[in-house]
Amino acid sequence: MEMFIWNMAISFQLLFIIISSVIFIYLREKSFKYYALYNIFLIMYLLSRYDSVYYGFENLLAGFIGTTNSKVFTEILNFFIQVIFYNLYSMFALYFLDLDKRVKKYFNKVVLTLRILGVLFFLFAVLSYVLKNSDLYILLYTFIYLPVMLSLFLISVVQSVNRSGKHKDFFLFGVTSYICCALIAFTGTFIPSLNIKNPISFFYVGIIIETIFFSLGLAYKIKIINDEKNRVRNLITIHKHEQEISKLEGLMEGEENERKRIAEELHDGIAGDLLAIKFNLSNINVSTESPVNVGVLKEVSQIIDNSCVQIREISHNLSPSSITNFGLLQTVENLCKKMESVYKIKVNFNFSGDEININKNVETHIYRIIQELVNNVVKHSQASIADVSINYKKPQITISVQDNGRGFSEEQTSNGIGLSNIDSRIRFLNAKIKKDSHKQGTLFTISINLDDIYKT
Repeated sequence: MEMFIWNMAISFQLLFIIISSVIFIYLREKSFKYYALYNIFLIMYLLSRYDSVYYGFENLLAGFIGTTNSKVFTEILNFFIQVIFYNLYSMFALYFLDLDKRVKKYFNKVVLTLRILGVLFFLFAVLSYVLKNSDLYILLYTFIYLPVMLSLFLISVVQSVNRSGKHKDFFLFGVTSYICCALIAFTGTFIPSLNIKNPISFFYVGIIIETIFFSLGLAYKIKIINDEKNRVRNLITIHKHEQEISKLEGLMEGEENERKRIAEELHDGIAGDLLAIKFNLSNINVSTESPVNVGVLKEVSQIIDNSCVQIREISHNLSPSSITNFGLLQTVENLCKKMESVYKIKVNFNFSGDEININKNVETHIYRIIQELVNNVVKHSQASIADVSINYKKPQITISVQDNGRGFSEEQTSNGIGLSNIDSRIRFLNAKIKKDSHKQGTLFTISINLDDIYKT
């Protein structure tokens, strides 16, 4: 039975050397590096508990340093290996429980204590070997090393209970079982009066229990690490989206300001100059002019009137002040009427749903999308009828622009400033656009969820 448990313990440690090494390479978490090193030294100790290995090593050394020296050296080495793997296990536990991040001062003090203990017990090992007294080393191990390590364990448990994540529950149960079993094995070995049969078996059982519960804690720890990575990745993605949206907002705000400036210059500048020209022409004494010149003057005056109307239309399209004055619906309806009168194409407008009361900036972007789509219909589709509809069921706005024109191919829509501007505004509104084109016409459908619009 003892041999079966010993073999199982060895198998578990070999397995977790591989698992810990792979996880360390993948995640670069220091706890798994220390766990792999701990398992390596623990296997060395477990092998030493097998008599043929222990005495085989001792006899091998006897050929070099003599029988007495070999016996003392092997006994001291056996306990020094325990110092090493307990130190490595403590380092693993500190990192695994995230005490290096949560209580850095305490973590640094424990690490310093472990280093001092490691150096001190190496010097004790050298001293005990020189004195040829392995019992001295065992006494120092029993009355100095073990009490200090147990004290550190109890304090670390308190720290982890208050500071560590939920993965600590599995780990603490496993390590507590491990330490209890190790203490039973130790006392049973050195106090024969307790009559504990095969006390080392308790140590093997403790290792198995610790490994099982560590694997559960490991699974939870990896979940926590992945959740944290996903959280950081999502934050980075959101930040990039915010930067992109902020950039788009700046570009479109600049575009709107430039549109407004050009509209004002057209209205106040060129339109004013044309009116001044018309006024001066009207002051010419036509009675002294020939009929031909009179006709020319009338024709020029008519051209000026038409130009003023066109400039006024362009100015209003560039800067739709009616959005501020009358809202989105009235502005879109006016756009449809103007397109109908100028391009002689029937443009129907329909609205359904709740009353729209949204941000003017959002209304402007929606208007620009509709304006661009309607412009494409009247200029390129060769349609006779177009339908513009808006449906609002809070918080969802659905816009559709449909015509009975010749349709388009995907290649035709891949280029062009107009559609590029639409795509920019779609991204800003975090909306979705669907394009459906065939020989009987084209349908654009835009879906906007007002709750999903990025806040900048």
